[in-house]
Amino acid sequence: MAPSRRTTTEPRPASSGDRPQYDVAVLGSGLAGSTLAACLAKNGAKVLILDAGSHPRFAIGESTIPYTSMMMRLVSERYGVPEIKWLTTFEATQAKISTNCGVKRNFGFLYHRENAKQNPLETSEFPIPKITHTENHFFRQDTDAWMLGVAVKYGAHVRQQTRVDDVEIDDEGVTVLAGSGDPVRVKFVVDASGHRSPIARKFDLREEPSRLRHHSRSLFTHMVGVKPYEGTVPKGVHNNPSPWSEGTLHHLFDGGWMWVIPFDNHPRATNPLCSVGLNLDPRKHPRPDCSPEEEFRRFIAKYPDIEPQFREARAVRDWVSTGRLQYSSKQTVGYRWCLTSHAAGFVDALFSRGLSNTMEIIHALGWRLLDAIKDDDFSVERFAYVQELEQGLLDFNDDLVANAYTSFGDWHLWNAWFRIWSLGQILATFEINRAYARFLDSHDPSVLARLERQAPDGAIPDYAPARELLKRVSELTRSVHAGDLPARAAAHEMMEMLRAADFVPPAFGLADPDNHWTDASTMKIVDTLKWAKRNAPVEIGELVHEGLTLFIRKRFDREEFDLAEELKHIVARWPVIGKPLRVPLPK
Repeated sequence: MAPSRRTTTEPRPASSGDRPQYDVAVLGSGLAGSTLAACLAKNGAKVLILDAGSHPRFAIGESTIPYTSMMMRLVSERYGVPEIKWLTTFEATQAKISTNCGVKRNFGFLYHRENAKQNPLETSEFPIPKITHTENHFFRQDTDAWMLGVAVKYGAHVRQQTRVDDVEIDDEGVTVLAGSGDPVRVKFVVDASGHRSPIARKFDLREEPSRLRHHSRSLFTHMVGVKPYEGTVPKGVHNNPSPWSEGTLHHLFDGGWMWVIPFDNHPRATNPLCSVGLNLDPRKHPRPDCSPEEEFRRFIAKYPDIEPQFREARAVRDWVSTGRLQYSSKQTVGYRWCLTSHAAGFVDALFSRGLSNTMEIIHALGWRLLDAIKDDDFSVERFAYVQELEQGLLDFNDDLVANAYTSFGDWHLWNAWFRIWSLGQILATFEINRAYARFLDSHDPSVLARLERQAPDGAIPDYAPARELLKRVSELTRSVHAGDLPARAAAHEMMEMLRAADFVPPAFGLADPDNHWTDASTMKIVDTLKWAKRNAPVEIGELVHEGLTLFIRKRFDREEFDLAEELKHIVARWPVIGKPLRVPLPK
């Protein structure tokens, strides 16, 4: 936190007549800024949103995960903004926001080697359990513009195409200098504008060099003509429980990965686009002297089972090519200001954690800011946890992604590491399921204390054996990266730890290296509930049992899920009966 002596980030004395016009200025009208603005405005705060651009516009961060969707539900319920829940399932998003979004039924991973056919045994898939809900591929042009409209509905004021030139902080408020208009006085400013954060620039907050150990660069665009991957290989070659094209597909290779996020992957699709991105470690894949599109084509030509998926594809917007993506901030909270979301830092799009972290921060910041407005007390100490959360999530994600990239260098290491990642996903999802169900029953924020305590550590349960396993896995992977340990030896020890751990739900098959699908069928859920009651350690047994049963009880609540919309999407798949529900093909 900021030291007690006055620094450049501390306020100047107030000048006379500096009465605030707004309680909060939010810089940036993307999903993060607009969601926070809607939550604040709904609860009585006077909010101004300032954005240098305008909607609709392209944005990355298009894939959701179960933890993200449950956190959105919690934010929606805690702040009384029901519209946020519409973002939490594919069916609700389609019915109430935009038909241009895609469905996400799985995380898919295909391991590739240069100049070699993809080995069908070198695959991994994490299907989204059908008993929970269906995730989204957000078409951000639509979802972000819609969310801005929600913020306006609840009373937020918006100024688009208004670049923030400077902010001046004094004892009584903040003066925001933006565009050619008059200065605006506010009580607090939240910077959700991204990498080019005006506050980070103003107070020189970026760490140089960044403490983050991960290194990657990216090139990405939207394309048409991308084939479903299962249509480019012999039928039945993988036998995965959920088609690759109905999820977020990750092509993995030494030194990087590629995302394939289709929006046209269901019978009622209206959007022909597919989001495609290539993320590379520049230490292994230096940036060549050619256009991004040429680099993309050259790169996929090295992989015989990636290139056919894009043979007929073409970009429909200019390619974006970046330098190193990673950046961090030495401070994210100060007197009357807060950096949030990608204004605070960024690691990599791997594992779709960007929106998840954003919702965690909105949840933690919103009520603290509302209380500060009510008390007219914006002391830095009130927001100390928000900085702890932001820095903790950044470090957690850095460790997660850096270790994943190391594992990409050897299939056996990735096969073991994927199971460790899956275990973390499963346990964290049980935590948020339980917390949300308890909050719905009581609307008592105290039931969320455990979740908030664990959030800076990626919401991994505060259960010593699980924490110790994850710590040891990170140590092993770092040793591989440093060249001190062979990848196979690290993979072997990871698998032995999974087999020995009594807190790993056996039905998911995580300890079996030949089981590549962590699918949770109804019978596996039943077996997991039996295990939780009879064989699991008490603390983990309670977590798993409550995380499943409390949520499943809410799963069939009409206020939580629209079963009629779900049925429409099921019927739309049927050859004859479903035809009226499908989008007609062009004549």
